[in-house]
Amino acid sequence: MEGTGVHEEKQEGRNVPEPDARTAEARQADVSSQYIDVKSVSFILILVALSLSIFCVGLDNIIIATAIPAITDDFHALNDIGWYGSGYLLPTCAFQLLSGKLYSRYSAKWIFLAALFIFEVGSLISAVAPSSAVFIVGRAVAGVGAAALFTGSLVIIATIVPPEKAPAFQSVNAATFGVASAVGPLIGGAFTDNVTWRWCFYINLPIGAVAAPLVLFLIRTKSPSHDDLPLMRLLRKMDLVGLGLFLPCIVCYLLAMEWAGIVYSWSQYQVVVSIVFFAVLLVAFVADQLFMGEDATVPPRIASQRSIAAVCWFNFFSFGAFNTAFYFMPLYFQGVKETSAEDSGIRMIPLVVIQVLVIVITGILTAKTGHYVPFFIASCVVASVGLGLLTTWEVDSSAGKWIGYQFVIGFGLGMGMQLFATVVGATLPDRDVPTGMALTTMAQFLGASIFLGAGNNIFNTKLIESVDALGIPGLDGHTVVSAGATDLRASVPDEYLPDVLRAYMEALRWAFRLSLILECVAFLGALGMEWKKVPAHESKTASNETA
Repeated sequence: MEGTGVHEEKQEGRNVPEPDARTAEARQADVSSQYIDVKSVSFILILVALSLSIFCVGLDNIIIATAIPAITDDFHALNDIGWYGSGYLLPTCAFQLLSGKLYSRYSAKWIFLAALFIFEVGSLISAVAPSSAVFIVGRAVAGVGAAALFTGSLVIIATIVPPEKAPAFQSVNAATFGVASAVGPLIGGAFTDNVTWRWCFYINLPIGAVAAPLVLFLIRTKSPSHDDLPLMRLLRKMDLVGLGLFLPCIVCYLLAMEWAGIVYSWSQYQVVVSIVFFAVLLVAFVADQLFMGEDATVPPRIASQRSIAAVCWFNFFSFGAFNTAFYFMPLYFQGVKETSAEDSGIRMIPLVVIQVLVIVITGILTAKTGHYVPFFIASCVVASVGLGLLTTWEVDSSAGKWIGYQFVIGFGLGMGMQLFATVVGATLPDRDVPTGMALTTMAQFLGASIFLGAGNNIFNTKLIESVDALGIPGLDGHTVVSAGATDLRASVPDEYLPDVLRAYMEALRWAFRLSLILECVAFLGALGMEWKKVPAHESKTASNETA
Protein backbone atom coordinates (compact mmCIF):
# COMPACT_ATOMS: atom_id res chain seq x y z
CA MET A 1 0.00 0.00 0.00
CA GLU A 2 1.39 3.35 -0.99
CA GLY A 3 1.91 5.79 1.83
CA THR A 4 2.29 3.20 4.61
CA GLY A 5 5.90 2.30 4.04
CA VAL A 6 4.91 -1.13 2.71
CA HIS A 7 6.00 -2.16 -0.77
CA GLU A 8 4.67 -5.14 -2.64
CA GLU A 9 5.98 -6.17 -6.03
CA LYS A 10 5.22 -9.35 -7.97
CA GLN A 11 8.36 -11.00 -9.23
CA GLU A 12 8.12 -11.89 -12.84
CA GLY A 13 9.25 -15.26 -14.15
CA ARG A 14 9.01 -17.23 -10.90
CA ASN A 15 6.34 -18.39 -8.50
CA VAL A 16 6.34 -16.84 -5.08
CA PRO A 17 4.60 -18.99 -2.46
CA GLU A 18 1.88 -17.48 -0.32
CA PRO A 19 3.13 -16.68 3.17
CA ASP A 20 2.02 -19.13 5.83
CA ALA A 21 0.23 -18.15 9.02
CA ARG A 22 3.46 -17.92 10.98
CA THR A 23 5.02 -15.65 8.38
CA ALA A 24 1.94 -13.43 8.45
CA GLU A 25 2.06 -13.30 12.24
CA ALA A 26 5.75 -12.43 12.16
CA ARG A 27 5.09 -9.70 9.64
CA GLN A 28 2.29 -8.30 11.79
CA ALA A 29 4.57 -8.34 14.82
CA ASP A 30 7.26 -6.54 12.81
CA VAL A 31 4.81 -3.82 11.83
CA SER A 32 3.45 -3.53 15.37
CA SER A 33 6.97 -3.06 16.70
CA GLN A 34 7.11 0.31 14.94
CA TYR A 35 4.07 1.61 16.82
CA ILE A 36 4.67 4.18 19.54
CA ASP A 37 2.58 4.67 22.66
CA VAL A 38 0.49 7.73 21.83
CA LYS A 39 0.65 8.80 25.48
CA SER A 40 4.45 8.76 25.60
CA VAL A 41 6.66 11.83 25.62
CA SER A 42 8.38 10.57 22.47
CA PHE A 43 5.15 10.51 20.51
CA ILE A 44 4.14 13.96 21.71
CA LEU A 45 7.51 15.34 20.61
CA ILE A 46 7.18 13.61 17.22
CA LEU A 47 3.72 15.12 16.79
CA VAL A 48 5.16 18.53 17.69
CA ALA A 49 7.92 18.10 15.09
CA LEU A 50 5.47 17.10 12.36
CA SER A 51 3.11 19.94 13.30
CA LEU A 52 5.93 22.48 13.18
CA SER A 53 6.85 21.28 9.68
CA ILE A 54 3.24 21.51 8.47
CA PHE A 55 2.98 24.94 10.09
CA CYS A 56 5.92 26.08 7.94
CA VAL A 57 4.28 24.69 4.80
CA GLY A 58 0.98 26.42 5.55
CA LEU A 59 2.70 29.62 6.59
CA ASP A 60 4.80 29.75 3.41
CA ASN A 61 1.67 29.53 1.29
CA ILE A 62 -0.20 32.30 3.12
CA ILE A 63 2.34 34.62 4.73
CA ILE A 64 3.46 36.05 1.40
CA ALA A 65 0.01 37.47 0.61
CA THR A 66 0.40 40.60 2.77
CA ALA A 67 4.12 40.91 1.90
CA ILE A 68 3.64 40.89 -1.88
CA PRO A 69 3.17 44.67 -2.25
CA ALA A 70 6.45 45.33 -0.39
CA ILE A 71 8.25 42.63 -2.38
CA THR A 72 7.09 44.14 -5.66
CA ASP A 73 8.34 47.52 -4.46
CA ASP A 74 11.80 46.16 -3.62
CA PHE A 75 12.18 44.31 -6.90
CA HIS A 76 10.10 46.73 -9.03
CA ALA A 77 8.33 43.72 -10.49
CA LEU A 78 4.56 43.98 -10.06
CA ASN A 79 4.17 41.80 -13.14
CA ASP A 80 5.88 38.91 -11.28
CA ILE A 81 3.13 38.57 -8.66
CA GLY A 82 1.76 35.44 -10.31
CA TRP A 83 5.19 33.78 -10.10
CA TYR A 84 5.55 34.48 -6.37
CA GLY A 85 2.60 32.23 -5.65
CA SER A 86 2.83 29.84 -8.60
CA GLY A 87 6.58 29.39 -8.14
CA TYR A 88 5.80 27.72 -4.81
CA LEU A 89 2.54 25.97 -5.71
CA LEU A 90 3.67 24.48 -9.02
CA PRO A 91 6.47 22.26 -7.66
CA THR A 92 4.35 21.47 -4.60
CA CYS A 93 1.74 20.17 -7.02
CA ALA A 94 4.13 18.47 -9.45
CA PHE A 95 6.05 16.53 -6.80
CA GLN A 96 2.99 15.46 -4.81
CA LEU A 97 2.55 12.03 -6.40
CA LEU A 98 6.30 11.47 -6.78
CA SER A 99 6.77 12.02 -3.07
CA GLY A 100 4.09 9.43 -2.37
CA LYS A 101 5.98 6.89 -4.47
CA LEU A 102 9.24 7.70 -2.68
CA TYR A 103 7.62 7.19 0.71
CA SER A 104 6.33 3.79 -0.40
CA ARG A 105 9.86 2.58 -1.24
CA TYR A 106 12.27 4.27 1.16
CA SER A 107 12.49 5.15 4.84
CA ALA A 108 9.83 7.72 5.67
CA LYS A 109 12.14 9.36 8.21
CA TRP A 110 14.96 10.02 5.76
CA ILE A 111 12.67 11.17 2.94
CA PHE A 112 10.98 13.56 5.37
CA LEU A 113 14.31 14.94 6.59
CA ALA A 114 15.53 15.39 3.01
CA ALA A 115 12.31 17.25 2.19
CA LEU A 116 12.71 19.45 5.26
CA PHE A 117 16.29 20.28 4.23
CA ILE A 118 15.17 21.19 0.69
CA PHE A 119 12.36 23.34 2.09
CA GLU A 120 14.74 25.20 4.40
CA VAL A 121 17.24 25.80 1.58
CA GLY A 122 14.44 27.26 -0.53
CA SER A 123 13.36 29.49 2.35
CA LEU A 124 16.92 30.75 2.79
CA ILE A 125 17.25 31.52 -0.93
CA SER A 126 13.98 33.49 -0.83
CA ALA A 127 15.08 35.38 2.28
CA VAL A 128 18.40 36.57 0.83
CA ALA A 129 17.26 36.95 -2.80
CA PRO A 130 18.78 40.03 -4.48
CA SER A 131 16.30 39.97 -7.37
CA SER A 132 12.83 38.84 -8.29
CA ALA A 133 14.20 35.95 -10.38
CA VAL A 134 16.27 34.55 -7.50
CA PHE A 135 13.31 34.96 -5.17
CA ILE A 136 11.13 32.88 -7.50
CA VAL A 137 13.84 30.18 -7.64
CA GLY A 138 13.84 30.05 -3.85
CA ARG A 139 10.06 29.72 -3.81
CA ALA A 140 10.28 26.83 -6.28
CA VAL A 141 12.90 24.98 -4.22
CA ALA A 142 10.79 25.40 -1.09
CA GLY A 143 7.78 24.10 -3.00
CA VAL A 144 9.58 20.85 -3.85
CA GLY A 145 10.27 20.25 -0.17
CA ALA A 146 6.76 21.26 0.87
CA ALA A 147 5.20 18.56 -1.33
CA ALA A 148 7.00 15.77 0.51
CA LEU A 149 6.54 17.34 3.96
CA PHE A 150 2.77 17.42 3.71
CA THR A 151 2.55 13.84 2.43
CA GLY A 152 5.27 12.64 4.78
CA SER A 153 3.55 13.80 7.95
CA LEU A 154 0.56 11.61 7.07
CA VAL A 155 2.78 8.66 6.15
CA ILE A 156 4.82 8.82 9.36
CA ILE A 157 1.72 8.93 11.56
CA ALA A 158 0.26 5.98 9.65
CA THR A 159 3.52 4.09 10.23
CA ILE A 160 3.99 4.72 13.96
CA VAL A 161 0.34 4.77 15.10
CA PRO A 162 -2.14 1.84 14.97
CA PRO A 163 -4.66 2.24 12.12
CA GLU A 164 -7.65 2.78 14.39
CA LYS A 165 -5.93 5.74 16.07
CA ALA A 166 -4.21 7.31 13.06
CA PRO A 167 -7.13 9.46 11.75
CA ALA A 168 -7.40 11.39 15.02
CA PHE A 169 -3.75 12.38 14.93
CA GLN A 170 -3.67 12.97 11.18
CA SER A 171 -6.43 15.54 11.68
CA VAL A 172 -3.87 17.60 13.60
CA ASN A 173 -2.35 18.42 10.19
CA ALA A 174 -5.51 20.14 9.01
CA ALA A 175 -5.81 22.05 12.27
CA THR A 176 -2.16 23.13 12.12
CA PHE A 177 -2.52 24.21 8.50
CA GLY A 178 -5.63 26.18 9.51
CA VAL A 179 -3.80 27.95 12.32
CA ALA A 180 -0.98 28.84 9.91
CA SER A 181 -3.58 30.26 7.53
CA ALA A 182 -5.11 32.35 10.31
CA VAL A 183 -1.88 33.85 11.66
CA GLY A 184 0.04 33.97 8.36
CA PRO A 185 -1.28 37.33 7.15
CA LEU A 186 -0.68 38.86 10.59
CA ILE A 187 2.87 37.56 10.86
CA GLY A 188 3.63 38.58 7.28
CA GLY A 189 2.26 42.05 7.84
CA ALA A 190 4.09 42.50 11.13
CA PHE A 191 7.42 41.44 9.65
CA THR A 192 6.94 43.59 6.56
CA ASP A 193 6.06 46.73 8.52
CA ASN A 194 8.39 46.40 11.49
CA VAL A 195 11.44 44.51 10.22
CA THR A 196 11.53 43.39 6.59
CA TRP A 197 9.49 41.06 4.39
CA ARG A 198 12.56 38.79 4.26
CA TRP A 199 11.77 37.58 7.78
CA CYS A 200 8.67 35.91 6.32
CA PHE A 201 11.15 33.29 5.08
CA TYR A 202 13.88 33.53 7.72
CA ILE A 203 11.28 32.38 10.26
CA ASN A 204 11.26 28.89 8.73
CA LEU A 205 14.92 28.30 9.63
CA PRO A 206 14.65 28.17 13.45
CA ILE A 207 11.40 26.19 13.22
CA GLY A 208 13.10 23.62 10.99
CA ALA A 209 16.08 23.53 13.35
CA VAL A 210 13.74 22.45 16.16
CA ALA A 211 11.79 19.90 14.10
CA ALA A 212 14.71 18.13 12.38
CA PRO A 213 16.48 16.70 15.48
CA LEU A 214 13.18 15.44 16.89
CA VAL A 215 12.44 13.57 13.66
CA LEU A 216 16.02 12.30 13.40
CA PHE A 217 16.35 10.85 16.89
CA LEU A 218 12.80 9.87 17.85
CA ILE A 219 11.28 8.31 14.74
CA ARG A 220 12.11 4.66 14.05
CA THR A 221 10.71 3.55 10.71
CA LYS A 222 12.10 0.69 8.66
CA SER A 223 12.93 1.00 4.99
CA PRO A 224 10.62 -1.07 2.79
CA SER A 225 12.41 -3.78 0.84
CA HIS A 226 12.88 -3.10 -2.85
CA ASP A 227 16.16 -4.94 -3.49
CA ASP A 228 14.38 -7.34 -5.85
CA LEU A 229 13.29 -4.49 -8.10
CA PRO A 230 15.69 -3.72 -11.00
CA LEU A 231 16.88 -0.13 -11.20
CA MET A 232 15.22 0.53 -14.57
CA ARG A 233 11.93 -0.86 -13.28
CA LEU A 234 12.18 1.33 -10.20
CA LEU A 235 12.84 4.42 -12.32
CA ARG A 236 9.90 3.51 -14.56
CA LYS A 237 7.58 3.32 -11.57
CA MET A 238 8.69 6.82 -10.60
CA ASP A 239 7.42 8.07 -14.01
CA LEU A 240 10.25 10.58 -14.32
CA VAL A 241 9.28 11.12 -17.96
CA GLY A 242 5.84 12.29 -16.87
CA LEU A 243 7.38 14.66 -14.35
CA GLY A 244 9.83 15.91 -16.99
CA LEU A 245 6.92 16.73 -19.29
CA PHE A 246 4.59 18.18 -16.66
CA LEU A 247 6.91 20.80 -15.15
CA PRO A 248 8.00 22.54 -18.40
CA CYS A 249 4.41 22.30 -19.63
CA ILE A 250 3.12 24.45 -16.76
CA VAL A 251 6.18 26.73 -16.88
CA CYS A 252 5.44 27.49 -20.55
CA TYR A 253 1.87 28.31 -19.59
CA LEU A 254 3.00 30.66 -16.81
CA LEU A 255 5.49 32.37 -19.13
CA ALA A 256 2.72 32.97 -21.64
CA MET A 257 0.50 34.44 -18.91
CA GLU A 258 3.31 36.69 -17.65
CA TRP A 259 4.28 38.00 -21.09
CA ALA A 260 1.05 38.14 -23.11
CA GLY A 261 -0.34 41.64 -23.36
CA ILE A 262 2.14 42.97 -20.78
CA VAL A 263 5.71 42.49 -21.98
CA TYR A 264 4.83 41.28 -25.49
CA SER A 265 1.69 41.31 -27.58
CA TRP A 266 -0.23 38.06 -27.99
CA SER A 267 0.98 37.78 -31.59
CA GLN A 268 4.72 38.08 -30.85
CA TYR A 269 6.79 34.92 -31.17
CA GLN A 270 7.74 34.75 -27.47
CA VAL A 271 4.11 34.32 -26.48
CA VAL A 272 3.18 32.13 -29.44
CA VAL A 273 6.11 29.77 -28.87
CA SER A 274 5.26 29.46 -25.17
CA ILE A 275 1.65 28.57 -25.96
CA VAL A 276 2.67 26.07 -28.65
CA PHE A 277 5.16 24.35 -26.33
CA PHE A 278 2.54 24.28 -23.58
CA ALA A 279 0.07 22.53 -25.89
CA VAL A 280 2.63 20.05 -27.24
CA LEU A 281 3.95 19.15 -23.80
CA LEU A 282 0.41 18.78 -22.46
CA VAL A 283 -0.48 16.31 -25.22
CA ALA A 284 2.78 14.43 -24.61
CA PHE A 285 2.07 14.28 -20.87
CA VAL A 286 -1.43 12.85 -21.42
CA ALA A 287 -0.01 10.27 -23.85
CA ASP A 288 2.64 9.30 -21.29
CA GLN A 289 0.00 8.82 -18.59
CA LEU A 290 -2.06 6.54 -20.83
CA PHE A 291 1.03 4.55 -21.82
CA MET A 292 2.35 4.15 -18.27
CA GLY A 293 -0.93 2.83 -16.88
CA GLU A 294 -0.62 1.94 -13.18
CA ASP A 295 2.88 3.46 -13.02
CA ALA A 296 1.68 6.82 -14.34
CA THR A 297 1.92 10.01 -12.31
CA VAL A 298 -1.87 10.19 -12.70
CA PRO A 299 -3.11 6.55 -12.92
CA PRO A 300 -5.99 6.57 -15.47
CA ARG A 301 -7.91 3.86 -13.57
CA ILE A 302 -8.21 6.07 -10.51
CA ALA A 303 -8.47 9.41 -12.31
CA SER A 304 -11.42 8.16 -14.40
CA GLN A 305 -13.49 7.07 -11.39
CA ARG A 306 -16.55 9.35 -11.40
CA SER A 307 -16.34 10.83 -7.90
CA ILE A 308 -12.55 11.16 -8.01
CA ALA A 309 -12.72 12.95 -11.36
CA ALA A 310 -15.49 15.19 -10.02
CA VAL A 311 -13.64 16.11 -6.83
CA CYS A 312 -10.46 16.80 -8.83
CA TRP A 313 -12.53 19.14 -11.03
CA PHE A 314 -13.95 20.84 -7.93
CA ASN A 315 -10.54 21.21 -6.26
CA PHE A 316 -8.92 22.50 -9.43
CA PHE A 317 -11.38 25.35 -9.95
CA SER A 318 -12.42 26.10 -6.37
CA PHE A 319 -8.86 26.38 -5.09
CA GLY A 320 -8.03 28.46 -8.15
CA ALA A 321 -10.85 30.80 -7.15
CA PHE A 322 -9.72 30.99 -3.53
CA ASN A 323 -6.04 31.53 -4.26
CA THR A 324 -6.66 34.21 -6.87
CA ALA A 325 -8.97 36.18 -4.58
CA PHE A 326 -6.67 35.73 -1.59
CA TYR A 327 -3.59 37.02 -3.41
CA PHE A 328 -5.26 40.12 -4.82
CA MET A 329 -7.12 41.23 -1.68
CA PRO A 330 -3.93 42.68 -0.09
CA LEU A 331 -3.41 44.75 -3.25
CA TYR A 332 -6.83 46.28 -2.63
CA PHE A 333 -6.09 47.12 0.99
CA GLN A 334 -2.52 48.34 0.48
CA GLY A 335 -2.79 49.81 -3.01
CA VAL A 336 -6.28 51.31 -2.91
CA LYS A 337 -7.00 51.74 0.81
CA GLU A 338 -3.38 52.76 1.58
CA THR A 339 -3.05 50.49 4.61
CA SER A 340 0.16 48.96 5.93
CA ALA A 341 1.02 45.33 5.28
CA GLU A 342 0.25 44.47 8.90
CA ASP A 343 -3.10 46.24 8.76
CA SER A 344 -4.03 44.50 5.52
CA GLY A 345 -3.33 41.19 7.26
CA ILE A 346 -5.63 42.19 10.10
CA ARG A 347 -8.33 43.14 7.61
CA MET A 348 -8.18 39.66 6.06
CA ILE A 349 -8.72 37.85 9.36
CA PRO A 350 -12.51 37.57 8.83
CA LEU A 351 -12.00 35.45 5.72
CA VAL A 352 -9.45 33.08 7.25
CA VAL A 353 -11.05 32.65 10.68
CA ILE A 354 -14.55 31.87 9.41
CA GLN A 355 -13.05 29.53 6.84
CA VAL A 356 -11.16 27.50 9.47
CA LEU A 357 -14.23 27.33 11.74
CA VAL A 358 -16.48 26.17 8.91
CA ILE A 359 -13.94 23.50 7.87
CA VAL A 360 -14.13 22.01 11.38
CA ILE A 361 -17.93 22.28 11.62
CA THR A 362 -18.42 20.75 8.18
CA GLY A 363 -16.19 17.82 9.12
CA ILE A 364 -18.28 17.17 12.25
CA LEU A 365 -21.57 17.40 10.34
CA THR A 366 -20.29 15.11 7.60
CA ALA A 367 -19.26 12.53 10.20
CA LYS A 368 -22.71 12.69 11.81
CA THR A 369 -24.81 12.60 8.63
CA GLY A 370 -22.54 10.50 6.43
CA HIS A 371 -23.26 12.80 3.47
CA TYR A 372 -20.75 15.12 1.82
CA VAL A 373 -22.25 16.07 -1.57
CA PRO A 374 -24.71 18.64 -0.08
CA PHE A 375 -21.79 20.51 1.47
CA PHE A 376 -19.94 20.65 -1.86
CA ILE A 377 -23.04 22.08 -3.54
CA ALA A 378 -23.66 24.59 -0.74
CA SER A 379 -19.98 25.57 -0.85
CA CYS A 380 -20.20 26.55 -4.51
CA VAL A 381 -23.46 28.46 -4.06
CA VAL A 382 -22.39 30.48 -1.01
CA ALA A 383 -18.83 31.10 -2.24
CA SER A 384 -20.13 32.28 -5.62
CA VAL A 385 -22.39 34.78 -3.88
CA GLY A 386 -19.48 36.03 -1.78
CA LEU A 387 -17.09 36.32 -4.73
CA GLY A 388 -19.80 38.09 -6.69
CA LEU A 389 -20.09 40.61 -3.87
CA LEU A 390 -16.30 40.97 -3.93
CA THR A 391 -16.50 42.32 -7.48
CA THR A 392 -18.60 45.24 -6.16
CA TRP A 393 -15.82 46.62 -3.96
CA GLU A 394 -15.09 50.27 -4.69
CA VAL A 395 -12.27 52.64 -3.83
CA ASP A 396 -14.35 54.00 -0.94
CA SER A 397 -16.11 50.80 0.17
CA SER A 398 -17.00 50.78 3.87
CA ALA A 399 -15.61 48.42 6.49
CA GLY A 400 -19.00 46.73 6.66
CA LYS A 401 -18.68 45.67 3.04
CA TRP A 402 -15.13 44.35 3.08
CA ILE A 403 -15.67 42.55 6.39
CA GLY A 404 -19.11 41.16 5.60
CA TYR A 405 -18.23 39.97 2.11
CA GLN A 406 -15.17 38.14 3.44
CA PHE A 407 -17.38 36.27 5.92
CA VAL A 408 -19.59 35.07 3.07
CA ILE A 409 -16.58 33.98 0.97
CA GLY A 410 -14.90 32.19 3.88
CA PHE A 411 -18.12 30.45 4.88
CA GLY A 412 -18.68 29.17 1.36
CA LEU A 413 -15.13 28.08 0.59
CA GLY A 414 -14.73 26.47 4.02
CA MET A 415 -17.59 24.03 3.43
CA GLY A 416 -15.85 22.34 0.51
CA MET A 417 -12.17 22.91 1.17
CA GLN A 418 -11.21 19.72 3.06
CA LEU A 419 -13.98 17.27 2.11
CA PHE A 420 -11.97 15.80 -0.77
CA ALA A 421 -10.28 13.42 1.68
CA THR A 422 -13.70 12.12 2.72
CA VAL A 423 -14.64 11.51 -0.91
CA VAL A 424 -11.43 9.57 -1.55
CA GLY A 425 -11.90 7.43 1.55
CA ALA A 426 -15.55 6.72 0.74
CA THR A 427 -14.94 5.92 -2.93
CA LEU A 428 -11.67 4.01 -3.26
CA PRO A 429 -10.48 0.77 -1.69
CA ASP A 430 -7.75 1.22 0.92
CA ARG A 431 -4.93 0.26 -1.43
CA ASP A 432 -5.84 3.16 -3.76
CA VAL A 433 -6.51 5.80 -1.09
CA PRO A 434 -2.91 7.19 -0.95
CA THR A 435 -2.84 7.64 -4.73
CA GLY A 436 -6.32 9.16 -4.75
CA MET A 437 -5.38 11.51 -1.92
CA ALA A 438 -2.25 12.63 -3.74
CA LEU A 439 -4.17 13.10 -7.00
CA THR A 440 -6.87 15.29 -5.44
CA THR A 441 -4.27 17.28 -3.54
CA MET A 442 -2.35 17.80 -6.77
CA ALA A 443 -5.53 19.17 -8.38
CA GLN A 444 -5.71 21.76 -5.60
CA PHE A 445 -2.19 23.04 -6.03
CA LEU A 446 -2.37 22.88 -9.83
CA GLY A 447 -5.54 24.97 -9.98
CA ALA A 448 -4.15 27.48 -7.49
CA SER A 449 -0.94 27.81 -9.53
CA ILE A 450 -2.47 28.02 -13.01
CA PHE A 451 -5.26 30.46 -12.23
CA LEU A 452 -3.09 32.75 -10.14
CA GLY A 453 -0.96 33.18 -13.26
CA ALA A 454 -4.09 33.88 -15.31
CA GLY A 455 -5.35 36.35 -12.71
CA ASN A 456 -2.03 38.17 -12.71
CA ASN A 457 -2.15 38.48 -16.50
CA ILE A 458 -5.70 39.83 -16.43
CA PHE A 459 -4.90 42.30 -13.65
CA ASN A 460 -1.78 43.71 -15.30
CA THR A 461 -3.33 43.84 -18.78
CA LYS A 462 -6.43 45.67 -17.57
CA LEU A 463 -4.39 48.04 -15.42
CA ILE A 464 -2.16 49.00 -18.35
CA GLU A 465 -5.17 49.48 -20.63
CA SER A 466 -7.09 51.57 -18.07
CA VAL A 467 -4.18 53.85 -17.17
CA ASP A 468 -3.21 54.36 -20.82
CA ALA A 469 -6.81 55.27 -21.61
CA LEU A 470 -6.63 58.14 -19.11
CA GLY A 471 -4.06 59.92 -21.28
CA ILE A 472 -2.10 61.32 -18.34
CA PRO A 473 0.98 63.26 -19.53
CA GLY A 474 4.22 61.47 -18.67
CA LEU A 475 2.46 58.46 -17.14
CA ASP A 476 1.60 55.15 -18.76
CA GLY A 477 0.29 51.81 -17.56
CA HIS A 478 3.69 50.11 -17.53
CA THR A 479 5.01 52.77 -15.13
CA VAL A 480 2.19 52.06 -12.68
CA VAL A 481 2.75 48.29 -12.97
CA SER A 482 6.48 48.70 -12.33
CA ALA A 483 5.90 50.98 -9.33
CA GLY A 484 4.27 48.29 -7.20
CA ALA A 485 1.23 48.53 -4.96
CA THR A 486 2.53 50.55 -2.02
CA ASP A 487 4.46 53.01 -4.24
CA LEU A 488 1.42 53.62 -6.42
CA ARG A 489 0.70 57.08 -5.03
CA ALA A 490 4.33 58.18 -5.27
CA SER A 491 4.37 57.49 -9.02
CA VAL A 492 1.18 59.40 -9.82
CA PRO A 493 0.67 63.20 -9.71
CA ASP A 494 -1.85 64.17 -7.01
CA GLU A 495 -4.37 65.65 -9.43
CA TYR A 496 -4.61 62.37 -11.35
CA LEU A 497 -4.55 60.03 -8.35
CA PRO A 498 -8.35 59.54 -8.05
CA ASP A 499 -8.57 58.50 -11.70
CA VAL A 500 -5.63 56.10 -11.40
CA LEU A 501 -7.09 54.57 -8.23
CA ARG A 502 -10.35 53.91 -10.06
CA ALA A 503 -8.37 52.29 -12.89
CA TYR A 504 -6.47 50.20 -10.34
CA MET A 505 -9.73 49.18 -8.71
CA GLU A 506 -11.22 48.16 -12.05
CA ALA A 507 -8.19 45.97 -12.79
CA LEU A 508 -8.57 44.29 -9.40
CA ARG A 509 -12.25 43.81 -10.11
CA TRP A 510 -11.38 41.82 -13.23
CA ALA A 511 -9.16 39.50 -11.15
CA PHE A 512 -12.03 39.05 -8.69
CA ARG A 513 -14.37 38.26 -11.60
CA LEU A 514 -12.03 35.45 -12.59
CA SER A 515 -12.42 34.01 -9.08
CA LEU A 516 -16.20 34.19 -9.42
CA ILE A 517 -16.17 32.40 -12.77
CA LEU A 518 -13.89 29.66 -11.44
CA GLU A 519 -16.15 28.99 -8.46
CA CYS A 520 -19.18 28.78 -10.73
CA VAL A 521 -17.36 26.24 -12.93
CA ALA A 522 -16.41 24.25 -9.80
CA PHE A 523 -20.16 23.71 -9.29
CA LEU A 524 -20.10 21.16 -12.13
CA GLY A 525 -17.73 19.02 -10.07
CA ALA A 526 -20.06 19.14 -7.07
CA LEU A 527 -22.97 18.01 -9.24
CA GLY A 528 -20.92 15.21 -10.80
CA MET A 529 -20.11 13.39 -7.55
CA GLU A 530 -21.83 10.13 -6.71
CA TRP A 531 -24.47 10.71 -4.05
CA LYS A 532 -23.45 8.21 -1.40
CA LYS A 533 -22.89 8.05 2.33
CA VAL A 534 -19.53 7.57 3.96
CA PRO A 535 -19.31 3.78 4.44
CA ALA A 536 -19.09 2.23 7.87
CA HIS A 537 -15.87 0.41 8.78
CA GLU A 538 -17.42 -3.03 8.19
CA SER A 539 -18.72 -2.20 4.72
CA LYS A 540 -15.43 -0.57 3.76
CA THR A 541 -13.58 -3.70 4.87
CA ALA A 542 -15.88 -5.86 2.78
CA SER A 543 -15.33 -3.55 -0.18
CA ASN A 544 -11.56 -3.87 0.20
CA GLU A 545 -11.79 -7.65 0.21
CA THR A 546 -13.86 -7.79 -2.98
CA ALA A 547 -11.94 -5.05 -4.84
